[in-house]
This record gives sequence, C-alpha cells and structure tokens, in this order.
Amino acid sequence: MLKAGYAVKLLDQRVEAITEEVLRGLVSSDLMAVGISTMTGTQVYFALMVAKMIRSVAPNVPIVWGGCHPSVTPEQTLSHPLVDIVAVGEGDDTLLDIVEALGAHRSLCHVPGILYKDGSTPVKTLARAMLNVEELLLTPWELVDPEKYIHRDMYLRDKHRVLDIGQTSRGCPFDCAFCSSASIRERKWRAMSVERVLDDLKEAIARFRLDGWWWRDDEFYIKRKRAHAIMEGIVQAGIDGSFYTSGTRCDVFGKATEDEVAMMKRAGAHTLKFGAESGSQRILDLMQKGITVEQTLEANQKCRRHGITPAFALMIGYPTETFEEIDQTIDLGYRLKRENPRAELETMAQYTPLPGTPDWHLALKHGLQPPQSLEEWANFVFDEYDLDGIKSPWYSRRERRWLGNVSYSSILANSLDNVATSLRNPWIRWPARMLVKPASAYFKWRLSTHRYRTMPELEAVRILREKIFYKSTFTFE
Repeated sequence: MLKAGYAVKLLDQRVEAITEEVLRGLVSSDLMAVGISTMTGTQVYFALMVAKMIRSVAPNVPIVWGGCHPSVTPEQTLSHPLVDIVAVGEGDDTLLDIVEALGAHRSLCHVPGILYKDGSTPVKTLARAMLNVEELLLTPWELVDPEKYIHRDMYLRDKHRVLDIGQTSRGCPFDCAFCSSASIRERKWRAMSVERVLDDLKEAIARFRLDGWWWRDDEFYIKRKRAHAIMEGIVQAGIDGSFYTSGTRCDVFGKATEDEVAMMKRAGAHTLKFGAESGSQRILDLMQKGITVEQTLEANQKCRRHGITPAFALMIGYPTETFEEIDQTIDLGYRLKRENPRAELETMAQYTPLPGTPDWHLALKHGLQPPQSLEEWANFVFDEYDLDGIKSPWYSRRERRWLGNVSYSSILANSLDNVATSLRNPWIRWPARMLVKPASAYFKWRLSTHRYRTMPELEAVRILREKIFYKSTFTFE
C-alpha cells in the first residue's frame, strides 16, 4: 500500500484505545476502505465493536474483514451487516487490489481471493495464489511507535529490549487435525532465504538496539540445513542477543545433531516452543499429530543438555478424550519440568473446533452445533470455561467445569510468574513476583496432584478475567 503511494493509518487495539473520536479524526472524503483483521474468539468481539463505530462515523466506507477467522468462515462473515468485503487467506496483496479497484470504480469481480456483496448478493472470486515470501517488503515500522512493542519478555527474562520481528517462513506441511493452517495456507511451507533472514535481523537489531527477538514462524525448524545456516550466520556476524521461536516439532528437533543444537545455543537460542499437545498416545494419534510421547521427552532432554528452555503447549478436551487421558497430559507436563528444571509449560488449552480443520467433522459428529453468527464466534475462547457446552458438548456441564479448572490452574501455576517477570517497571515487577509466587505454588500443587475438580476459588478469577481481558477496552498504552 505504501509503495503504491497510498496513505495508511494503522490502529492496534492492544496498545491504544480505538474510540469513535479517534476514528472520526481519521475520516475524510478520500478515505477508501477500512480493514479489520481478527482471529476467532475475543478478537471477534472487539472487531465487531470497532466495525460498529466505523459504520457510525463513515457509513459509506467499505469495511474489509480479513485474518484467520474470516478466512475459515468467509460466507458467514460476509453475511454480517458490518462486513462488506472478506479477504481470504494472505491479505498482503489483496487489500491493495481492493483499494485500487475501489479507487478506479471497477468491479471487484477481478480481485482474486475475496468475497463481496453485489447489492445483497454475495460474490466469491477466484482463489488467490499464495505469496512468494522472499518478495515480502520489510515491516513498515513507521506506521506505529515501535517502543510500544519493545519490552522485557516472559521468556527472555534477562533481556530488556525484545521485539517480535516477524516470520522467516509461512505455513506448515504437517497434518495436525486441530489446526486451521491446512485451510488457510494449504499445508505448504514457504521460507525466506538465509540471506534475507539475516539481513532483516541485522536491520532490526541496529535500528531498535535489540538484545532479544521473537521469530513467530508456524514451524521454524523444518529444514535443518536452512536453520543451521541461519544460526551459523548469526554467529559469524557477531550478533549478540537471544531469541525464541514459536514453532518447533519434537520429531524434527529430535533429528538434529548435537553439533547443530550447540550452534543454535551459540547463536542465542533461549527458548523453543514445542507442540507436545497430549500425554496420551491415543489422543496424539487421533489428532494426527505425527509424534510420540517419547519424542517429546527426548526433545526435553536434548534442550536440557544444551541449556535451551523448551516451552511445551498442551491441549485437553479432545472429542472422546477421557479424564484419565487428561490426567496423563497433566502428568506429562510435570514430568517434563521434573526432568528439566528449565522447561516451561504453556496454558493447557481446551480443544476449540474450527471450520476448515481436519477434525471439524469429528466435533460435529460428537454434537457440536456450529455458531451461526460472528457474535456467537466471539465466545469461542481456547482457555475459557465452556459451561454451556458451546465448544465441547461431548462433556457434561460438570466435566466442562473441570476442563475450565485445569486451564485456569495451568495459567495461574505456569504463566503468572512469567507475566510478572515481564513487567517493565521494577518497582512493580518485584512486588508482583513476590505476590504471585505463593499463588503459583498453590495452583501447581492442585494441578499436579489432580485436585482440580472442586475449585470454587476460581470463580472470582474467572469473573475478573472476563471483565479485564474479554470485554474491556483497557490497553497497555
């Protein structure tokens, strides 16, 4: 958009409040479109709130929805009165094509990768080919205040200037049946060249004086040769910093040689996030995860030998999963921590069925009634209680409370101290850590000993969390 000569204003609700007054100040006679990107769940709630304000202050300006949720539910999303156009899949080029068509008063029918309304009739155009990631432009940091995104980090705890610098690749070629990547990115993995990755990294470190960074690839460590070359390039360039990545598979990491992992450590690898998912091999097979519990344990040991922190994602509540199998997952998590004190556990998320995922049909088979509107999708939150059975009707109401107790206990046991550690202000950080340590220890005990079935103390936490995070416009500005 910028390269084509358009003026762009970016608003991020995470760091600034979006109000009618703010939006009214941006409306002008040459405003061509407003884009909203959203994932499923809470983001949909706030996306609708913003779309309603846009319609109020600029009733004739097209509202374009994109992102993960509209991409997997495009027809239903388009049917909402606050949606005019849906961009399906990667929207990098799509939004530019939409704006150029609108500016030239051309039909949108020739813009690939969208759904739009022709009067009251929905129209779907041809699919758009996926991008060549090597040709992606640099992040336009001039559109935001970068200092709002540079912070202490819950993983890189000894670093003070950590930034999410984007992806070195897009997509994932694997078959996990709960993941929407299959429908959004067609199970294709596309990687930037080693040279491009290193150039982008050097530019970000020099520009923002970073001592840490995050690569948020779906799967960073797929091609070992490429990953090793990036690590060698970092060492050869004398880059001094630490990083963590979002995507690492236990089976692929298990094939890495000791020398390759040692090079990762020398290059600054601090934390690798693994999708362990379950302590039950039956559930792993049902998920089509393609790994074994033993491979997760082996990845943990390999990280321990090299002083790298593994962060494990675990999931509960899969269709047909018993509470004995859920306990196996809890046990796996705490075994990983016993065998490697550096190991971190992410939130034990509840399985959240999504259209376009391979196991969507499994959820339907076991009683799921799909949401019929964006408003209903706003309640699909992966770590929230599902007392009414919206997401997991295959459990009783009592069992769904148990699932919520596990998720909440995992947050309070495993993540609370990490969040307190990442606070910028030391006068707040240290007292906060002192306050949360006893709570974390308590919930760790409850969870690790399977004492999660009766926990009335979590009701107050649930209400407070909803008010602060799910329905509040509070920001960390």
